[in-house]
Amino acid sequence: MRRCADYGTLRPVLPRVAWWEKIRARVPKRWREARRRLRFTPEGRAFVGLTVGVGFAAINTGNNLMYLVLGMMLSLIIVSGVLSELGLQGLEVERSLPTGVHAGRPYLTGISLHNKKRRLASFSIQVEDVIDGHSIAKRCYFLKIPPTARQQTSYRSEFPRRGAYRYEGYHLSTRFPFGFFVKTRFAGHAETLIVLPRILPVDLLPEETRARLGTWERPSRGQGREFHGLRAWRDGDDARDIHWKRSAREGRIVLREYAADATRRIGVLLDDRRESAHATAEATLARLDARIDQAASLVAHFQARGCVVELCTSGEHWVVEADGRGLAPLLRRLALLDAAAHDAPDPASRRPRDATAMAWLHARADTEPARAPAQAA
Repeated sequence: MRRCADYGTLRPVLPRVAWWEKIRARVPKRWREARRRLRFTPEGRAFVGLTVGVGFAAINTGNNLMYLVLGMMLSLIIVSGVLSELGLQGLEVERSLPTGVHAGRPYLTGISLHNKKRRLASFSIQVEDVIDGHSIAKRCYFLKIPPTARQQTSYRSEFPRRGAYRYEGYHLSTRFPFGFFVKTRFAGHAETLIVLPRILPVDLLPEETRARLGTWERPSRGQGREFHGLRAWRDGDDARDIHWKRSAREGRIVLREYAADATRRIGVLLDDRRESAHATAEATLARLDARIDQAASLVAHFQARGCVVELCTSGEHWVVEADGRGLAPLLRRLALLDAAAHDAPDPASRRPRDATAMAWLHARADTEPARAPAQAA
């Protein structure tokens, strides 16, 4: 016992852990996760208000008919709660997320609802995803799920920017049977979706880069398309490569030779450093997103055209092969890339020494490529 300073009375010293926390710790985890939430609808408020009014009238008048009406109205409220609870029990939700989701591009999320009850069906069930603690506006509606049945549907959604989004679970809600209340049950199922940067069409490129989009040639024989030289006919050569005019002039069969194609290499410099130590987080994030979108667009643009692309940031160096190897890990890394310190090394310092002949592009927020409306997935 100790003396209370405010009232001058004696009261027992409360333990550090309250009694309700001890009781909550004894509750099974599956019961704690099965949270319920009840919300009145406009019709439900009117019905409950009318029920309270009938109850006061029955008490004041003592009329048996009023008591009968009151009992019927209260029974409807009880039946509504029991039936809605039975409808939400025994439901299992599964989510199907696509791979390769890009910011600003719609995608479909699959929702599968399984009724594990053997004899009872569930009616009027709404399923909505919970992302980072907030319910999204898109909902999936199931009119009836028979016993032991499984139904599937999907909804379209879109994320405005890159990053990692955590799906924490689902909100299962129903208005069955009378629509007086909306009962909601939370079902936990954690899952993380990596939203990749925007891939935008690159229409405006520097002139030095446009000159390198053609096929390069090596000063050696190969299977390319550029002319390399002439040589005498040998057994087994393709007759389609005979140079007939030169053969008629020299009196012997002369064959064309072609130059070997060279692998084109393009470099992209991504400046992920903060512009200043006092820059706001919102401005830094907006400019970094614009740079990352441009860098990802350039990498995807040149890789689709058979180029080997190298990307350099202030702390990393990535290589994407012409066949696409390394592109998916690079896009995932760019989706989670944060701004580096203001005094971080210049990305140009990480360029390989043997890449002086490459065309290096700078991904800056003030020189973004031309953008077109994002296409639906």
